[in-house]
Amino acid sequence: MVVILHGTHPGCPVDDAGVDRWPCDPEVEQRNYAGFEYLVRALAARGYVALAPNINAENTFGFGEPIPGVRLWQLLDQQLIALATAARGGDNAFGVELDGVADLSRLALMGHSRGGEMANYLTRKYGLDIPSGVGTAHGYGPVAGLLLVAPPRIVQDSVGSNVPLAVILPACDGDVIGQDGQDFYEAVRFQIEHSWATTVLLDGANHNGFNTILGGDMITHTGRPGCSPLLATAEQQRFLVEYAADFLIALFGSESEAAAAMARLGFDITQPAPAELYGRPARITSLPTSANRQRLFGPLDEAELMTNALGGGTVAEGATLFFCPPGYTVEAEFAACRRPNFTNPANPAMAIVSWSGPAEVRFQPLPGQWAASDYTALTLRVALDPLSELNAVGAAQSFSVRLTDGSGATASVVVGPEEPALQYITGDFTEDESFPPGLLDAVVHMTAVRVPVASFSGIDLSDIDEVALVFDQTPSGTLFVADLELVGP
Repeated sequence: MVVILHGTHPGCPVDDAGVDRWPCDPEVEQRNYAGFEYLVRALAARGYVALAPNINAENTFGFGEPIPGVRLWQLLDQQLIALATAARGGDNAFGVELDGVADLSRLALMGHSRGGEMANYLTRKYGLDIPSGVGTAHGYGPVAGLLLVAPPRIVQDSVGSNVPLAVILPACDGDVIGQDGQDFYEAVRFQIEHSWATTVLLDGANHNGFNTILGGDMITHTGRPGCSPLLATAEQQRFLVEYAADFLIALFGSESEAAAAMARLGFDITQPAPAELYGRPARITSLPTSANRQRLFGPLDEAELMTNALGGGTVAEGATLFFCPPGYTVEAEFAACRRPNFTNPANPAMAIVSWSGPAEVRFQPLPGQWAASDYTALTLRVALDPLSELNAVGAAQSFSVRLTDGSGATASVVVGPEEPALQYITGDFTEDESFPPGLLDAVVHMTAVRVPVASFSGIDLSDIDEVALVFDQTPSGTLFVADLELVGP
């Protein structure tokens, strides 16, 4: 069972005060939910019962608004109770056969724009992701996974998820221009226990193109590479269909089916991070379940620039390290973080590593804490700072990763300039006085880098004393770095 929640768009005609007063005559109400008929039909053809309800009543600005989510919860709960009743052979007002067809114990939520944020918010607020939550008491759920498409972050506690999470970020979003949906992923990073999570930045896609009845976005990124022209809306919607189908297989398929679907979603950690998904240029970030992660460096806070997550030392030789806290800031002391200069989705906690000669950053776990042989890949998340004078204009970066075992033996692997994470990002500088000076119309998204553990040969992988990022491939550079860890499948 799949429920798809549309976003906040005027449902009723807007009056002179700019308010869409709901309810209104159905003849003039904008059927925002109908913009996902293509997705409902495509998923139904793959064997799912799919529902896209009308939630204009939640999104109106003209009906004495309650606390956000209250009316939506009423709508969603009543719809699912009615579906559960029909699936048990009871009253059925849905117009299709549901008796014995809809399995509401296997439920996924998807949402576009504000609908995506609210899918996550309601799941958390009402415990829809746990067997003892409200949903199971009402005959449905628990929610098995969340797919959020171009979600904003308006309800401030609407981050974090205890179920598999996928977020699609349209690279040319002219509505949620800060790519706020990355926040939902960032909230998972430092959770002690969590399921798998991923985000995909889809080149050429805008905000409204996922919904067939909406017009163009409020803002067009004419100076952003890949945004002029935009990806055709039919292609954008095809991407969502294929991505959603594999997301659901990853949730509900057999072990082999799920593994194949996860690979198509970009999750195969034995392979380099992909530069495209489903034939479209895209960049991904990904986290396996917490049980399959061994974190060495976040950084969670500035202290990790000296003492890493496992309690050992962090040593920079010939390189400088600078900590950027999470969130947007224009404070001069954090100018190097570039928060006012371009879009770094969610502005995550990260480190800036700079060098202008031979340099390395060494991470030293306490003895016996890093057995790389128990894992499949060494991963990290990286982006190149296109405004740093230490990065050659237009050129990709490169560096090495070196492991040292307990006997002092070493093995190195070069992370080459072909990695999507290490590409030089271009874009036009704005001259609009309403924006900060030096604003680059670009998305600098920290993207996954994967190095298979098996590629480090000739050392004892069961006893790793040091992991080093060695900057020996280019004369200088500046990188944003985060999430150095060992991961399993």
